[in-house]
Amino acid sequence: MIYGATGYTGGLIAKKAIELGAKPTIAGRNAEKVSALAAELDLPWAAFSVDDSDAVEAALEDHSLVLSVARPFSATAEAVMNACIKTKTHYLDVTGEIAVFELAASMDDRAKDAGITLLPGVGFDVVPSDCLAAHTAARAAAPTALALAIKALCDPSRGTAKTAVETLGSGTMVRRGGNITSLRAGSLKRNFDTGEGGEPYMGVSWGDVSTAYYSTNIPDIEVYFPAAGPIKAMTAMSRFLGPVMGSGFMQSMLKKQIDKMPAGPTDNARSRDGSILLAEVTDSDGTIFKSILGTPNGYSLTAESAVQSALKALGGDAGPGFQTPSTAFGAQFGFGLTGCNVTDL
Repeated sequence: MIYGATGYTGGLIAKKAIELGAKPTIAGRNAEKVSALAAELDLPWAAFSVDDSDAVEAALEDHSLVLSVARPFSATAEAVMNACIKTKTHYLDVTGEIAVFELAASMDDRAKDAGITLLPGVGFDVVPSDCLAAHTAARAAAPTALALAIKALCDPSRGTAKTAVETLGSGTMVRRGGNITSLRAGSLKRNFDTGEGGEPYMGVSWGDVSTAYYSTNIPDIEVYFPAAGPIKAMTAMSRFLGPVMGSGFMQSMLKKQIDKMPAGPTDNARSRDGSILLAEVTDSDGTIFKSILGTPNGYSLTAESAVQSALKALGGDAGPGFQTPSTAFGAQFGFGLTGCNVTDL
């Protein structure tokens, strides 16, 4: 089942599933929208709200796996994970939210008892970065620090933008000594060279702050995006306006503005814009290892990685309990996706 299939990313995933020979049930909250998409794609469908636990459990009873694309995951993940544990249904999603990864990690024992996999983050958040982190860490004898620089060259979908807005006012999350902590927004800055010369980057609260710790056991983790465009503007707002940006009124106002945006990048934009990821691992002796990964557009990658993850999980490739993409399928999984190329520097 693909829950949240009527959104921009959900639609891409549903079409990719069909392309790869699957016939998933598509689902969402709005019966009218779901049934219309089901008719277009000739797929079975279901409509229910995650707020109704009985309805969620009833919908999952006949399914082995649910792939959730219903943002924000902070509002949907816990209810669906709980229902999955009760119905013994594997749970996957495409979140990049640190709190959701930590939630899944906290439910590890319950998932193992139920014999199911909890595998959040099977999209661009965090398949390529997680696999790159695990690959680069394996080059070091005793890695102590990880920095990831992510240069994604595409306009966000409405769902992605709304999720980003929810982080305003919360600072920049990093790992220090194995613990997640918050730094003042905009305070984490440095230059990275992803092959086009050194550029300024700033720290962001990206999912790998959570997942890379479980994938690599590295205690100190930071993630960076280029200090430009929306990321720079949002960080500045978060830094100077602080709690105001996290208020209900401001969140509602910003999300209404996002609703006026295009649903997501066009097919042409996705085919044109790729992404570059750099992992920098520091070993205990001070040696620095770097690996770089080129990928297609994040939304195109998400469609393929999410469906491939679901098919592999259904095939028994992922163990029970909480997993990251690299612990479930190995670091090479992310490099085998269409248009992905890794280089050790």
